[in-house]
Amino acid sequence: MPLVLQILEHSKSELAFDGIKYMVLFFCLAIVMIIMMLIPVVLFFSMVVNFISMRNYKKKIDTGISFQEVNNKSKYLESLCRKYLISYSNFFKYFSALAAWNIFSMLYIIIGFESFEMGLKEYFYFPFYVFQTLTNDEIYNSFYVFKSEGIYMIAIIVLTFAFFQIGKYYGLFIAKNKIKESHLNFTIG
Repeated sequence: MPLVLQILEHSKSELAFDGIKYMVLFFCLAIVMIIMMLIPVVLFFSMVVNFISMRNYKKKIDTGISFQEVNNKSKYLESLCRKYLISYSNFFKYFSALAAWNIFSMLYIIIGFESFEMGLKEYFYFPFYVFQTLTNDEIYNSFYVFKSEGIYMIAIIVLTFAFFQIGKYYGLFIAKNKIKESHLNFTIG
C-alpha cells in the first residue's frame, strides 16, 4: 500500500511539474509573439512623435535666431538646440529601425516563399499560427515546427536593433551639422 501511495504522489507531482512547464513555455512564447507584432507599431508611433517634436524645435530655433544675435549665448536657444538634437537623433533611429524591419521582412518574404502573395500571408499569419498551436499536445513540437521561421524573425529583430543603434548616432551627427549650418556657436556634446 505505501508503494501505491508513493507512485500516486509521484505522478501528481510530475503532472504539476508538466503543468508549470507548459505555463512557462506558453507565457514565454506569448510574450515573444506579442513583442514581434508590436515592434513595427511602436517604431512607427515613436518615429512620428519624434518627427513632430523635431519640427517644432526647429521652428523655435529659427524663431530664436531671428530675435537674438547669433553671438549672444542664449540659454533658451541652447536648450532648444539640445532638445532638437535629441528629437532628431530619436527620429532617425526609429526611422532607421523601421526601414530595416521593412526591408529585411520584404527580403524574407521574397526569398523565403514560392510567391510574394503566399509569403505575405504566411508572414503576417505566423504569430497567430503559433498561438493556435499552443495546446498541451503541440506546445513542445511548436519549437521544431517553427524553428526556421523563428530564426528568420529573430534575425530581423536583431538587424532592426542594430540599425536602431546606428541610426541613433547617425541622426545625432546630422542634427549637429544642421545646427552648425544655422551658424550657432554652441558646443553641444
